[in-house]
Parts: sequence; structure tokens; C-alpha cells
Amino acid sequence: MLIPPASDPLLHFLASSLLNHGKRARADRVVSRTLLYIHALTRAPPLPILRHALITASPAVKCISQKRSGKNVVRPAALTEKQRIRAGIHAVLAASKNKSGKTVEERLAREIIAVVNGDSKAIGDKELAHKQAMVNRGNALAK
Repeated sequence: MLIPPASDPLLHFLASSLLNHGKRARADRVVSRTLLYIHALTRAPPLPILRHALITASPAVKCISQKRSGKNVVRPAALTEKQRIRAGIHAVLAASKNKSGKTVEERLAREIIAVVNGDSKAIGDKELAHKQAMVNRGNALAK
């Protein structure tokens, strides 16, 4: 049973991240089945769960390696909202590859639920990026 996703920008962005060889219909099907799995596993509306998971897994900063005075210096840089969501989606997708499950939809749904519960590798990656940014905050450019 396919539940077609509404024209939601977040779902479209998620489908674009899943897109492989230009097959938009397949990516949309994966997204709608993921929502169905989330609903089946939690018995709650899937879209708020998905939003919460992606916001939780999204880092606020990234660290850029920059050459200054002949040395490589790592400096933190703030991310825009779209960059944050994209980084969160990619972190969740990367962490879902290690989950148990036969299909991409099932693994992605399990990872999204794990992010909401707080026991996901994606959250650890976000905390690591924030920790590295805090260590190197002295190298940030002053505006």
C-alpha cells in the first residue's frame, strides 16, 4: 500500500537526497514507504517524527581546513538552515546503512526512530562536529 507524500518541501528534499540515476518515482516511493514504516513502528503520525529526527541529527557548524601562514588551520563555520537539514539527512542515511532490515525504507525508518530515541550514530557525529568546532573556535574569523 502506497501513501503518496503531500507536497512537503522536507519530503521532496529527502527524496532528492535518495535520488539515484534520476529515478524520482523510486525515491518518492522509498520516502512514502519509510513514512508507512514509521507509522507502523510507532503508531503515531510519521511526519512530525521525521521532522524531529532530522532537526535533532542536523549539526549547526562544520569545520573547514584552511591554509594560513603555511599551516593548515581548522576553523568552524556556521551552516545555513538548508545546509543543516542536508547534513542531517546525509548523517541519518549513512547511519541507516548499518541498521538491520531488508529494504532501504525499513532501515531508514528504524534509524529515524533511533534518532528520536537518542541512540543513533548520527547524533554522535553531530556532537563530534560540535566538539571539534568548540576546540577550534579560537580560529574563527571575526567579522
